[in-house]
Amino acid sequence: MRRLLFVGALILAVSLAIFGWRNFGSSSLETLTESKIRPPEAAPLCPWREPEADLKAFFPEATRYQVETRILSGLRPELTERLGRSPTGDENALRVYRAYRSETPLGSILTRRVKGEYGAIELVLATDMNRSVRGVRLQRLREPDSIASALENTNWLNSFVGKRAEDPLRLGADLPNVPAEAKGSAGALVDGVKSLLILCATADQGQVPTPAETHHH
Repeated sequence: MRRLLFVGALILAVSLAIFGWRNFGSSSLETLTESKIRPPEAAPLCPWREPEADLKAFFPEATRYQVETRILSGLRPELTERLGRSPTGDENALRVYRAYRSETPLGSILTRRVKGEYGAIELVLATDMNRSVRGVRLQRLREPDSIASALENTNWLNSFVGKRAEDPLRLGADLPNVPAEAKGSAGALVDGVKSLLILCATADQGQVPTPAETHHH
């Protein structure tokens, strides 16, 4: 009798161990599969690092600015057509810093992080109320001095002024050329400006802005 009880207990223990192992393996496999198919998280929006200095440079008459967030996830088909590619994860939302003189809107400031040859480059783009470029500034970059001097050249940055989303923005045609070693990073900046102009133009068409906060200058 004791031997039967012992054999029964042993069979039960082995059965429970096999059942638990199978469940553990199945659970681990499900978790691994989920992690592999989960889309990557969007990169954080590029911050605006020097609002007072940029407002003074681009909108010297401004007395305040207001932060608006535009959700663009519902405009993916139109953005895909206008961008010529699928929008990236960080293009699902657009943060607009609207400059005002009292209650009169003057234009907008937008920021974007692009991939240069030697690391991230952060650009600041100012547009007027017609969505034409009013100015461009690089607020952070890691390029070597020879490339940085070409990208931060005043004449080159000023060549963006007056451009709109509909303009082709081609290096050597619509914009001055740059030295060969700077072309990769310059191309990334041009694409960043072009994309911001398209995002802004698309967001402004029939979209209701969502005010977040107001800052006085």
